[in-house]
Amino acid sequence: MTEQNQNKVNIEAQQQTAFNAMVQQGMKEGGIHLNASKGFGKTRLLFSMAQTIRNLENSRVFIFDGSLAWLYGFSKIPVFNVNEEDIQLSEVKTIEDIETYSLTNWQLVKLALESNKDLLFRLKTRKPSKRGFFIRTVINYLDARQRIEIEQSANHEPKQSIAYFIEESQDAFNSRSQTRLESEEFLTVFNEARNNRESFFTASQRLNDFSKTIRTKQIYCLGRISLEDMTPALRRLEKQFNIDLSKMPLRTWFYEGQTIISPDWIQQGKPYIINRILRAKFNTQTQQSQPQGLIQRFQNWQHKRHNRAMNKYQRLLRQVADIEEQSDNEDDEDSKEDSQGDGLMTLDDNDIMFPEEF
Repeated sequence: MTEQNQNKVNIEAQQQTAFNAMVQQGMKEGGIHLNASKGFGKTRLLFSMAQTIRNLENSRVFIFDGSLAWLYGFSKIPVFNVNEEDIQLSEVKTIEDIETYSLTNWQLVKLALESNKDLLFRLKTRKPSKRGFFIRTVINYLDARQRIEIEQSANHEPKQSIAYFIEESQDAFNSRSQTRLESEEFLTVFNEARNNRESFFTASQRLNDFSKTIRTKQIYCLGRISLEDMTPALRRLEKQFNIDLSKMPLRTWFYEGQTIISPDWIQQGKPYIINRILRAKFNTQTQQSQPQGLIQRFQNWQHKRHNRAMNKYQRLLRQVADIEEQSDNEDDEDSKEDSQGDGLMTLDDNDIMFPEEF
């Protein structure tokens, strides 16, 4: 290997080491937020992060995506489709109930979470409020399970770490969505995520579109940012580290005072949809656990009674057949003995002794 090739290999190894350290720190600190202009490569970097975490021991990955990028570009992973009709408005009773949603397929969602280690939720609805509600509901549920595991564990540690990936996070976590009452629980979950071994990996095109309450608690990973989207905080970073974020090369990211090159993404397999399989499994479990009605119980009783009668009738037939077979065997033995006796009594004419021969 030439010296030039060796230097290239060493540089790639260093870049991969720096990338892995960034992912590890993100999981430890509670998450990373990617900010870059459109087309810079946020999705590909999230692909690499998610796949790296999936390969770690005792780690789960849950992805929320409203586009087709993850469905067509990510590696093999089960996909759960969330349709528009799966998220419905609840009945409005008071003014606080306005725009309060409910999940019509919540039991199916829980079955998907229990049946799969990693999962991609494809959010087909285009309403940011519905997307945010679904994401918060799933995260709150998983966080509650994490807390139960911590309480029941001897070392007060959950069995697995959880990483949430939310691309175009401004759709689900904008300033308006954080004013909802249902967001109070999620904000608590987000603030305490790293204590429960949970982390959030999010991405957006502009910092101001994303909720400041959330993004300020994450570590920034910055790519190329247009001049119109520059904020005073970003200007100070440019001056402090002598960089120009508006001219960042492709695949080059500024993270914690240093530049990191995103690794090359290689797709491994294709994502596959599991809704139909899960629904069939759910229907089977429901039928087995559902209590039987009066008519069904009566039909089952009639069926069992008929089976018992048929079994008794078959036993009687077998007994009669045995008796008849035994009787036939006895008749055959008697016939055989009679035939032997007749043979002894049969004499030829020469053997007959008449009185005049004496």
